[in-house]
Amino acid sequence: MSSIGKKLLSAFVEVTPPDKAEAPSEASTGNTQAQSVKTPAPADQPSDHRFAEYFDKLFSEANIPGPDYYEFSKMTGAMQAIPDELSRFCAAFAGLQVQGLSREKLLSTAAEYLQVLETDAAHFNSTVAGALQEKVQDKKAELEEKATRIQALSKEIADLQNQIIALDAAIKENEEKIGGRQRDYTAESKERKARISADIEKIKQYIH
Repeated sequence: MSSIGKKLLSAFVEVTPPDKAEAPSEASTGNTQAQSVKTPAPADQPSDHRFAEYFDKLFSEANIPGPDYYEFSKMTGAMQAIPDELSRFCAAFAGLQVQGLSREKLLSTAAEYLQVLETDAAHFNSTVAGALQEKVQDKKAELEEKATRIQALSKEIADLQNQIIALDAAIKENEEKIGGRQRDYTAESKERKARISADIEKIKQYIH
């Protein structure tokens, strides 16, 4: 029944299936094998109905041949029209006693069904723990990791924005400086050319 807890839980949350199907193990009675059960999970069906159907199926598959506590329980449940509980118990036992059910067998098989529940609960709780780890704890860790990454990226973005502002200011400053130097150069160069041109004309005029 090691896969039963996973299949029941999958009726409520998505549980990653195992890589290989597990072989069914023997029920606590030692006479029958309990097969994997997946409870129907229609969206509009209350969860208590799904669990009730699950446990009904679990007991049905763990039922041993012949009359035992399972048949006794079913019979007393069918006798709800009888208001007195003592009468229901006695009538159900009397009906099954003729088929070979004894008080000792009734009590011993009731204890076996308790063990079936204990074993199933252990598997189910183990599956719940695994699902919590997979669906909650692992995702919390992933969330924290992504939040930390966002903080780091936000800091990096802020640093880059500051660098952009500084670079933009440096670009403007350098453009102004270079533009000013270019204007000064051009003006001085123009003045020198004019002076040389004037000197050339004077040389031609004065020196023969």
